[in-house]
Amino acid sequence: MGLNQDSPFDLIIIGGGINGASIARDATLRGLHVCLIEKNTFGSGTSSRSTKLAHGGLRYLEHFEFSLVHESLRERHLLLQNAPNYVKPLKFVYPIYKNGARSFLKVRCGMWLYSLLAKTSTLPKYRTLNKPELLKQCPLLKNEHLIGGIEYFDAQMKDYELVLANVSDAKEHGLVSYENTTVINLIKSNDKCAGVIIKSNETNQKIYGSIVLNATGPWCNELSKLDEPSAKPLVAPTKGSHIIIPSLGLTHALTLEVPMDKRMFFMIPWEDNTLIGTTDTPYNGDPNTLIVTKDEKNYLLNAINYYLTDKTITMNDIIDSFAGLRPLQ
Repeated sequence: MGLNQDSPFDLIIIGGGINGASIARDATLRGLHVCLIEKNTFGSGTSSRSTKLAHGGLRYLEHFEFSLVHESLRERHLLLQNAPNYVKPLKFVYPIYKNGARSFLKVRCGMWLYSLLAKTSTLPKYRTLNKPELLKQCPLLKNEHLIGGIEYFDAQMKDYELVLANVSDAKEHGLVSYENTTVINLIKSNDKCAGVIIKSNETNQKIYGSIVLNATGPWCNELSKLDEPSAKPLVAPTKGSHIIIPSLGLTHALTLEVPMDKRMFFMIPWEDNTLIGTTDTPYNGDPNTLIVTKDEKNYLLNAINYYLTDKTITMNDIIDSFAGLRPLQ
């Protein structure tokens, strides 16, 4: 049950994805009385629709976003240390072709910088692969115009399970939580937010708190309008779509370039299948009605088929698909 006006929560968090869940856990461990509210089920949004990776964002190096990559690599290191049941090392192979957008020298320099920014990492160092070595590891790849490649390590994570683990631990330390509960309005006192009005099972309830935190990710623009209807958007979401096909026999991941636009994408072993993604396109639609379109599926199929030898993946091979929104600023 929520607390009344005379006994408010220290912190009310709206949004039960990985950010809301981890903030709730951190706050409860610090002795705060916390309430976490999720309009669906915990981790059901973007946090369970990722590419299942904890990585530094190798592609951001060519955009000179060194601080972002360094921060991400530090977080990868902490996740590997603190959540070994959910985050594990994963080997990647990056094939390099003569007609690719990134030369062998450019990729090798990028890997050197990537390793430098991850200086505290305990993962194995990257190494170069000649063409025979690469094809031995990746016999499914076409060899025409192949030069060689790079072998490096990042991490794979169970994104959904990590959210639930944070919520579970927070509950053990006193978290009050609500699922399938919508915040329909904010409670104001002297022009400050003093709580929220929630709706669950057709019943409204007032919950008071000293601080109300918007951790709704792609939904934060929607929620901010409860506070100020004319509020400018806080984030500009981009959509990342993925497809899952039967296993291609990969024991490691592949980092590849989409031939049409030279974006990077991944082929990743995932739960006895192969995960392929992701797209990265601006999204202005309703975050509640997100689907993977036929065009996005074709985009990923064309990308993977460009690299495969003796095999063509079709729509009929897709056994699942999912999309998530990244709340970029």
